[in-house]
Amino acid sequence: MISSMTGFGQAELTRDGSSVSVELTSLNNRFFEIQIKLPKRLAQMEPRVRELINERVKRGKVICLITVRSESATDMALTVNEPMAEMYVRLGRKLRDKLSLAGDITIPDLLALEGVLEPEEADSTSEKCMALVQEAISAGLSNLVGTRHREGERLAADMRPRLDLIAQSVERIRLMSRDSVSLYRDRLEARIRELLTEATNLSERIAMEAAVMAERSDVTEECVRIDSHLEQFAETLDDSDPSGKRLSFILQELNREANTIGSKSISSIISTEVIFLKGEIEKLREQVQNIE
Repeated sequence: MISSMTGFGQAELTRDGSSVSVELTSLNNRFFEIQIKLPKRLAQMEPRVRELINERVKRGKVICLITVRSESATDMALTVNEPMAEMYVRLGRKLRDKLSLAGDITIPDLLALEGVLEPEEADSTSEKCMALVQEAISAGLSNLVGTRHREGERLAADMRPRLDLIAQSVERIRLMSRDSVSLYRDRLEARIRELLTEATNLSERIAMEAAVMAERSDVTEECVRIDSHLEQFAETLDDSDPSGKRLSFILQELNREANTIGSKSISSIISTEVIFLKGEIEKLREQVQNIE
């Protein structure tokens, strides 16, 4: 079953005093793109998070937000980044002397600066936290994939009746094209008889002209190819693999055949039917843009 590129999944797990919350949002995108927002202390996990997402999602833009909270005193322990603090003090004093300012940097001021205080974790706690994050991401991804599948089913349910409408339109064009040559011949003969006072021995010429027009306006091959493309489209809707690009290619071929039929048309009724046909193909294209 096809999947939509849009969806949302979340999960929250708590264990050993640590709580991990994961929110995953996927949006339409021509290419595959992942944005990850992790706590700074778990920045080393980003490649693994990206790998987990890549295993379950193949197309679209995925935004992953991970929040980690801990009630453990050990987990919440802080350490001072002394080189960073010394740099702030040195730069502050240099600026003070250059601008002839009064005062000096205070401890509260220093501790409020970014990068001076950093979390300090035991290696075992960090490993447990990382394992919990992976579990939460897997659960969130399952929810995300589920919503994408459900949205994909809704899109497929909307597209299948349109395939029937296109097939019916093609059948009407096929039937009308058989009559259009006869109508053209009648109009041609009437026109020639209006222009000529003596309309003798015209049957052969009219037959030749009608035969040429029949050859030029024949849309049998185009209709057969459209039937084949519709069959491929319907089969692809039931494919479990990502199929958005394949469906887009099929629609390009459908639109090309419709344009050819329109260019061959010698009947205003067929031209009107082609407009309807192209409109339904465009509606399919709009839906396919949402498919993974």
